[in-house]
Amino acid sequence: MNLRPRNIPLYCSLLLLIVSSCRTGDKPDLNIVARVDNNQLMLEQVEKAIPDYFSKEDSLAFATQFIDDWVYKELVYDEALKTISDTAEINRMVEEYRRSLYLMYHERQLLARKLDTVVRDKEIDEYYFSHLYEFVLTRPVIKMHALVLDVFRVDYVDEMRLLRRTKYEDIESLFEFCEKAGMNIVLIDKWLSMEDFYKFFPCEGNLQLEKIEKNGYYECYNDSLRYLIVIDDVIEAGNYAPVEVLADDIKKIILQRRAKEYMTLYKKQLFLQAEGSGRLFIKNKPK
Repeated sequence: MNLRPRNIPLYCSLLLLIVSSCRTGDKPDLNIVARVDNNQLMLEQVEKAIPDYFSKEDSLAFATQFIDDWVYKELVYDEALKTISDTAEINRMVEEYRRSLYLMYHERQLLARKLDTVVRDKEIDEYYFSHLYEFVLTRPVIKMHALVLDVFRVDYVDEMRLLRRTKYEDIESLFEFCEKAGMNIVLIDKWLSMEDFYKFFPCEGNLQLEKIEKNGYYECYNDSLRYLIVIDDVIEAGNYAPVEVLADDIKKIILQRRAKEYMTLYKKQLFLQAEGSGRLFIKNKPK
C-alpha cells in the first residue's frame, strides 16, 4: 500500500490504535481501521478523505473524527433496519432519486452530443448591445502594468521612479530593460475587474476602489511580494462594462439558452413520438 509521506505518522498512530484495540490472540488486518459486524473501514478510505493541506496533527484529528462518524453511521443504520418496518416511503424516495439521476445523466449526455458549443463574436456582441442596460459597472475595471519585488526589499526608489516615468507607449522598452535587469514585470492589457485583480494579486495596500485614476501609481503587498502598479486605463463604476469583461459570462448565457431551446424541442418530439406509437395518453389534453 502506498501512503503519502505526510501521513506516515497518521499511519503509525492508527496502527497502534488498531493493535491496542484487538483482543489477545487475534490477528488483525492492519489495513482495517474499524469494523462493525461484516462492514469494514479501510485505512485507504481514511487516507483519501484527508485534505492534502492538513498538518500531521490536523490529519490525525480529522482521521479520528472520520472513523468515529463512520462507526456511528453504521451502528445507527443497523438500528434503523431493526426499528423501521414500514419502508414504503423510503423505497419511493430511493426510486424517485434513482429516476432523477438517470434523467439528469441522459440530458447531460444528450446535450454533450447534440449542442453546438461554438459561440461567435457576433453573437456575443448582439447579446451585449441588446442587454446593455444590464451591464452597468458597480466597481471599476482597469488595465495596468506592475513591477513585482520581494516584500522584504526596503530600497526600491529607483524601481518606483522607473515605473512612474515610463509612458504606456514605451512599455516595450520597459519590458526589455526589466528582462535584462532580471526584474519581474506584469502587463494586463485587457480589461480586468477588481474581483479578478485581487485573485491575481492577493494583496493589501493603497489601491482604493473609489480613487483609481488613469496613470495613477499604487502599491500593494502580501506576505512575500510587493507590487508597484501603474494604472494604464480605467472605466469607473456607473459606466457600461466593456464587452471583453463580459464575454465569458455572455457565452455561458447563450449556451444555456441554446440548451433550454434544444431540450424544449426534444421534449416536444418525445411527446409526439410517444403519442404516435400509442404509448402516451393524457386525459383532456389541450389542443
